[in-house]
Amino acid sequence: MVVESRALEADMNDAGAVLVSTLTLVDLAGSERVAKTGAEGIRMKEGTAINKSLLTLGNVINKLSEGAQAQGAHIPYRDSKLTRILQPSLGGNAKTSVICAITPALCHAEESHSTLRFACRAKRVVNNAVVNEVLSDAAVLKRQAHEIEELKNRLSASGMTAEVEEQI
Repeated sequence: MVVESRALEADMNDAGAVLVSTLTLVDLAGSERVAKTGAEGIRMKEGTAINKSLLTLGNVINKLSEGAQAQGAHIPYRDSKLTRILQPSLGGNAKTSVICAITPALCHAEESHSTLRFACRAKRVVNNAVVNEVLSDAAVLKRQAHEIEELKNRLSASGMTAEVEEQI
């Protein structure tokens, strides 16, 4: 589920500025072995597709946790729909939290261990979140006019206004 929020800035200097944020919630299926689940037919096909998406997610997390994105290496986001959907949350401008659930049951020890290894790799992924601000043309002009006014005031305070005004 993806929730997008847009809020107008209250600051009068930024009339027309909109802050944009997105919340993405994903509940991933577990990665079980077909032999363990006893799935057949359609269930087996679904399980195979889920496992393929989870494998791709694991590959993306591996690359990101190794710093491949910073080195300009290819990150295989397009190898699955899941990783395409999660791309903004995984490797970019986002604050991301990953919650991994495991079971203490001994019969699922291998899957639990795999989940914990995934969690260790996921926590090494570094994102750089910044405020997403969309400005209207009017807001850009207003900001620039405000900046020009501030610069003029600074020039005035420094005593260089007469020379600069001639050049302007």
